[in-house]
Amino acid sequence: MIKTVIFDWAGTTVDYGSLAPVIAFKKAFDRAGINVLDSEIRIDMGIAKWDHIGKILAMPRISEQWKEVYNRLPSEDDRENVYGLFQESLINHLKISTELKPGVLDAFQYLTAHHIRVATTTGYTLEMMNIVRDSAAKLGYLPELVVTSEDVAGQGRPSPAMIKTILSQFSINELQSVMKIGDTVVDIQEGKNAGVITVGIIEGSSLMGLSEAEYDRLTEDEKILKRREVRTTFENEGADLIINNMSELPDVIETLNASEEVTNG
Repeated sequence: MIKTVIFDWAGTTVDYGSLAPVIAFKKAFDRAGINVLDSEIRIDMGIAKWDHIGKILAMPRISEQWKEVYNRLPSEDDRENVYGLFQESLINHLKISTELKPGVLDAFQYLTAHHIRVATTTGYTLEMMNIVRDSAAKLGYLPELVVTSEDVAGQGRPSPAMIKTILSQFSINELQSVMKIGDTVVDIQEGKNAGVITVGIIEGSSLMGLSEAEYDRLTEDEKILKRREVRTTFENEGADLIINNMSELPDVIETLNASEEVTNG
């Protein structure tokens, strides 16, 4: 029986398309005089933001740009500077804009009604999460436990440390009673490393990388193609289950629970 669901945040339950961090990364690098592409940012989406900055700076194209602008390769001080710019930009954005993705509130209410506990992990810092959590709570979405990498000595995804903290605090021993839902490759890796059931969400995901308006403008054939591309990525990562959107979650849980009852019966 599913007793606990662990959600990601941006791209999963809030921020359709996980656009806020992409915008913040671009602004931070722009202010440093460096052009970074959306596709380059999304490669490592979901990991701790300090680690993410380091990954971007290590990309050959970005390193070459940095060398052209500053006549040297980026240093740790440069990483600190870009990280500071990123934090400033993202926090300013989060203060004015936090929206739940379609179906999230209904799914949360279903989980609450069925006494399924809700927790979250994230690539956001504690400061960022405090803003998002408070804004989401005003919209009716209030997970019982919010864990960041700062709660586990900086061990961000794909480390299972954040999930293990939740398992410990909830006194969970049966890993197959826990479901981790996310919109990135590292969400699935995090869940698999923790030994829990992993679920990839397609629409509004960072992997798809489209805003809600952009997705809605697609033809039905284009939507099918986009969903198929994201589904294939999740399948290649070994996701246990894949849903198109949050409205499908209750049925997925009901099916899992029913199959377990049959097996145990």
